[in-house]
Amino acid sequence: MALKKNSDATPGAKLLKLFRRLLVNGRKHYLQELAEWLDCSPQTVLRLAAEIEREIGTHLETGQDRRKRWYRIRPRTVHLSGVDCEEIRYLTLCRELAAPYLPEQVKQRIDESISSLSLTLLDPAVTGINNSAYAFFSKGRIDYSPHFEQLAILEKAITEKRICRVIYRAAGKEQAREHCLVPLRLISMNNALYLIGVSLEEDLRTIHHHITMAIHRIREVRQTTMCSTCELPVDTGENFFGLPWHEPRTFYIKFTQGKVSDYVRERIWSNNQVIHELSDHSVLLEITTRSQQELMAWARSFGPDAELLSQDDAQALLSLQ
Repeated sequence: MALKKNSDATPGAKLLKLFRRLLVNGRKHYLQELAEWLDCSPQTVLRLAAEIEREIGTHLETGQDRRKRWYRIRPRTVHLSGVDCEEIRYLTLCRELAAPYLPEQVKQRIDESISSLSLTLLDPAVTGINNSAYAFFSKGRIDYSPHFEQLAILEKAITEKRICRVIYRAAGKEQAREHCLVPLRLISMNNALYLIGVSLEEDLRTIHHHITMAIHRIREVRQTTMCSTCELPVDTGENFFGLPWHEPRTFYIKFTQGKVSDYVRERIWSNNQVIHELSDHSVLLEITTRSQQELMAWARSFGPDAELLSQDDAQALLSLQ
C-alpha cells in the first residue's frame, strides 16, 4: 500500500523534512527521489537545497551520476573545541548509562548539549540520543529530579569541604534526624545514589564516625559557612563489595558448578577479589567487603548453590586442589 503524500505541507515544513533526511542519512539522495518523497517538483527541491546550502555552506555536497543530480550532507571530521564526532558518540553512551541516576533537569541539559554539538558537527550518526545502539535497563529506578538542588549543594560542599547539616530519615524509621557532617563522595550502587561522609562531634572539629546516606531519604541539606578543619579520611578508591559500613573484612564463598559458578566467574564483584577454580568445576570466591550484611544477603540469594566457608576451611579446601 502506497504511503499518502502530503502535498499540502508548507514550504517551511518541506525544508525541515529535507534537511532532516539529508542529516540523518549520509548517503547520496537523488533529486527525483527527493521530489517524489516530498511530493513536489524537482525545481522546489533545487530551491530548498539552495536555502540549506546558504546555512551550512560546503557541508552540503552535490554532484551528478549519469546526469542524475544528488545531494548529501558531509559530516565534519575536524575537532570543535576538542570535541569530535567519535567523542560525542561516547558522551551519548555515557548519558544512557548514567540516565537512571540523573535528575530530569540534568538529563535535559545533557540532551540539549549533545544535540547542539551534533548539529554543529553535522554528524548523521549522532544527531539524536534515541539513535544509540545501546539500551540500558534498571529495575527499581529512583526519580532523582526532586533531589536536584540537594545534589547540587552536596557536590559543592564536597569540593569545598564544607560542613553541612542534613535532615535524614533512615530506612524503617518514622522520624527524621539532623546530622552534622562533612560530605566526602557521591556514589552509585544497586540503582541508587548514596552520600558517603563523616559525622562530626558537637565541637565540629572531631570525627564521630563514618556515615552513609541514601540520597532519596535526605529531606533537607543546609550548607554552612564553615569548612572542615579535621583530618578527613583518605579515599583510596578501593572498590569493595557493597557500601562502606565498617572496616574491610574478607570472606570465602563456594559456588556450585554450573550456571551459578559461570555467573560468578564472569563478573567483577570487588577490585581485590580472587576466584579460585576448583577441581569439580565449582568456584571459591575470596572477597573483601565493608558491608557484611549486604554480602550475606547476596550470598543467601543463591540458596543451596552458595556456601560460606571460614578462612581455615577455605585454606584446607584449596590445599586439596
